[in-house]
Amino acid sequence: MKCKLISLGAIVVVLGGCSSLMMETVSKRAPFDLNCNAQSIAVHQLGTRTYGVSGCDKRATYVLQGPCAGPGSPCIAVMNSNIENIEEG
Repeated sequence: MKCKLISLGAIVVVLGGCSSLMMETVSKRAPFDLNCNAQSIAVHQLGTRTYGVSGCDKRATYVLQGPCAGPGSPCIAVMNSNIENIEEG
Protein backbone atom coordinates (compact mmCIF):
# COMPACT_ATOMS: atom_id res chain seq x y z
CA MET A 1 0.00 0.00 0.00
CA LYS A 2 2.84 2.38 0.85
CA CYS A 3 4.40 1.84 -2.60
CA LYS A 4 1.12 2.71 -4.30
CA LEU A 5 0.83 5.96 -2.34
CA ILE A 6 4.38 6.96 -3.21
CA SER A 7 3.79 6.17 -6.90
CA LEU A 8 0.57 8.20 -6.95
CA GLY A 9 2.38 11.10 -5.29
CA ALA A 10 5.15 10.94 -7.89
CA ILE A 11 2.59 11.01 -10.71
CA VAL A 12 0.88 14.07 -9.24
CA VAL A 13 4.22 15.90 -8.94
CA VAL A 14 5.18 15.05 -12.55
CA LEU A 15 1.80 16.08 -13.97
CA GLY A 16 1.87 19.30 -11.95
CA GLY A 17 5.30 20.06 -13.40
CA CYS A 18 4.02 19.45 -16.93
CA SER A 19 1.12 21.81 -16.39
CA SER A 20 3.39 24.61 -15.19
CA LEU A 21 5.76 24.02 -18.15
CA MET A 22 2.82 24.26 -20.54
CA MET A 23 1.57 27.47 -18.91
CA GLU A 24 5.09 28.94 -18.99
CA THR A 25 5.48 28.06 -22.69
CA VAL A 26 2.26 29.89 -23.60
CA SER A 27 3.13 32.81 -21.29
CA LYS A 28 6.44 33.31 -23.10
CA ARG A 29 4.95 33.20 -26.62
CA ALA A 30 1.77 35.26 -26.22
CA PRO A 31 3.29 38.68 -25.40
CA PHE A 32 5.05 38.72 -28.77
CA ASP A 33 1.97 37.66 -30.73
CA LEU A 34 -0.37 40.08 -28.95
CA ASN A 35 2.21 42.90 -28.92
CA CYS A 36 1.65 43.21 -25.18
CA ASN A 37 3.96 43.17 -22.15
CA ALA A 38 4.10 39.93 -20.17
CA GLN A 39 2.66 41.54 -17.03
CA SER A 40 -0.57 42.37 -18.91
CA ILE A 41 -1.13 38.81 -20.17
CA ALA A 42 -3.66 36.44 -18.56
CA VAL A 43 -3.49 32.74 -19.45
CA HIS A 44 -6.41 30.36 -18.90
CA GLN A 45 -6.31 26.60 -19.45
CA LEU A 46 -9.22 25.64 -21.72
CA GLY A 47 -8.39 21.96 -22.26
CA THR A 48 -5.57 19.49 -21.74
CA ARG A 49 -3.27 21.23 -24.25
CA THR A 50 -5.34 24.30 -25.15
CA TYR A 51 -4.94 27.74 -23.57
CA GLY A 52 -6.75 31.04 -23.97
CA VAL A 53 -4.69 34.20 -23.62
CA SER A 54 -5.87 37.78 -23.21
CA GLY A 55 -4.12 41.10 -22.74
CA CYS A 56 -3.96 44.64 -24.14
CA ASP A 57 -7.56 44.38 -25.42
CA LYS A 58 -6.74 41.29 -27.52
CA ARG A 59 -7.15 37.54 -27.14
CA ALA A 60 -6.05 34.35 -28.87
CA THR A 61 -6.08 30.59 -28.41
CA TYR A 62 -2.98 28.39 -28.32
CA VAL A 63 -2.45 24.64 -28.68
CA LEU A 64 0.70 23.00 -27.39
CA GLN A 65 2.68 20.69 -29.66
CA GLY A 66 5.38 18.27 -28.60
CA PRO A 67 5.67 16.03 -25.54
CA CYS A 68 5.87 18.92 -23.03
CA ALA A 69 7.11 16.29 -20.58
CA GLY A 70 9.45 18.43 -18.50
CA PRO A 71 12.52 20.67 -18.66
CA GLY A 72 14.38 20.15 -21.92
CA SER A 73 11.42 18.40 -23.52
CA PRO A 74 10.13 20.01 -26.74
CA CYS A 75 7.03 22.08 -26.02
CA ILE A 76 5.82 24.65 -28.56
CA ALA A 77 2.85 27.01 -28.23
CA VAL A 78 1.11 27.41 -31.60
CA MET A 79 -1.63 30.00 -32.08
CA ASN A 80 -4.85 28.23 -33.03
CA SER A 81 -7.00 31.30 -33.76
CA ASN A 82 -6.85 34.77 -35.18
CA ILE A 83 -5.97 37.54 -32.76
CA GLU A 84 -9.31 38.97 -31.73
CA ASN A 85 -9.82 42.52 -30.48
CA ILE A 86 -11.95 42.68 -27.35
CA GLU A 87 -13.77 45.79 -26.29
CA GLU A 88 -13.55 47.13 -22.77
CA GLY A 89 -16.81 48.07 -21.19
